[in-house]
Amino acid sequence: MKYAVIDIGSNTMRTVIYEVINDDFEIVISEKEFAELISYIEDNLLTEAGISRLVRIMKKMRVLCEETHTEDILCFATASLRYIDNQKEVLERVQKEAGIRIQLLDGCDESYYDFIGLRSAIGESEAVGFDLGGGSAQLFYYKDNRLTKSMSEPIGTLAMYNRYVKGLFPNSKERNKISRRVNKSLKEAGDFKQFKQDTLYGMGGTARALAKVHRHLVGNDRAVDYRLTLADVLEVDRTLSDLGLSGIKILNRILPERLVTVLPGILIIEELMRHVGAENLVIIGYGVREGYLIENAINKGRGINEFRDSDIVICK
Repeated sequence: MKYAVIDIGSNTMRTVIYEVINDDFEIVISEKEFAELISYIEDNLLTEAGISRLVRIMKKMRVLCEETHTEDILCFATASLRYIDNQKEVLERVQKEAGIRIQLLDGCDESYYDFIGLRSAIGESEAVGFDLGGGSAQLFYYKDNRLTKSMSEPIGTLAMYNRYVKGLFPNSKERNKISRRVNKSLKEAGDFKQFKQDTLYGMGGTARALAKVHRHLVGNDRAVDYRLTLADVLEVDRTLSDLGLSGIKILNRILPERLVTVLPGILIIEELMRHVGAENLVIIGYGVREGYLIENAINKGRGINEFRDSDIVICK
């Protein structure tokens, strides 16, 4: 059976169509649109231009699902719509005009789906992972296949860029402001070093962008389960910052759609690694979409309901 998972993020919108057979799945097709919905938020409202852009893209994605004979559409939104005051209007407009129902995920639910995606990808019973998007970041820890601590904060790459950066790349003062803001959120999230995890697993487009930049700089052609040390991440940061205009040209060539968010993203990842106490970073291909698919198409929602009812999980 074919399922489409539509992920409405603050920066990008992606539709992935999967063929699900029993407890396994494979990607049939993947399409991405750079909607940058966060740029259409004014006074805590998604503007009419933003709503129209969202509806237009959703109509396009529905056509894709119809053309590929997809039986079921699973659609969710994260920080892109989480913090706006006109959520109800936006969701109703999309359902009425594009015929697709959007499930709005809070930060805790997003962390849970991230956990399911990570566990499925690495097969480990204990790990710390993060998902860094344009609007928010999720950091979570699980043990014995149970999510036991998580946080979700509005410290995504595009959010940090829009708030603190005036040019293409952050200057030293702007870098310090981003780092201080991220550190403030992480301190409020609590102690993750207690879990003594030397490896942090990264998910999402920002983490994959970091891997792509590092591959370009060092000539490594490994695409999945990409491994870096904290020293590697710092070196990418220094290299791009020191290159100046040349660094901008490199990013514009290999990641034009993420030109302004790569460096803020790298800064956030550095702080995440320090907060966890991890010297190693593994960037994986699975993420919230795969977790959402597994939970809804295979597990039929049993896990998320148990998670919501649990008084063990600490979610901030």
